Amino acid sequence: MKNELKEIIKEDLIKHEGFKDEIYLDTEGLATFGIGHLVTEDDMEHGWPVGSPITPERIDNVFEEDFATAVTDANALFLNLDSQPDQVQRVVVNMAFNLGRSRLGKFKKMITAVNEGNYIEAANQMVDSRWYNQVGNRSVELENWMRNA
Repeated sequence: MKNELKEIIKEDLIKHEGFKDEIYLDTEGLATFGIGHLVTEDDMEHGWPVGSPITPERIDNVFEEDFATAVTDANALFLNLDSQPDQVQRVVVNMAFNLGRSRLGKFKKMITAVNEGNYIEAANQMVDSRWYNQVGNRSVELENWMRNA
């Protein structure tokens, strides 16, 4: 993935996920920090109380890992992702970051539409999902990017 596209997606994710330099509870009540990083048992922050500060370096390192995972997940689900339009890459990496591979993998008709280059149908499939109504303005923005790719 081109570095400038990665930076654009990072800004998209900061806008959509938020940025917090301390542990907070997300909308599901789960411990989170940085750019939407869900604290797992493998994280040194596991068990830390809400409000615990997190260093900028740690936030950057965790984001790099989370972003790499999202790109890997998107590449596993979408054919020739690097040859898709930048707007499409922005959408699918953002969704992979938000949903993870297994949940994004359930968007079978959307994935097929993207792989066929039918971005309007892909956008229609995004709208026809429970996710679309769960994430607020994020889904509307991503849908528009897909529809106009």
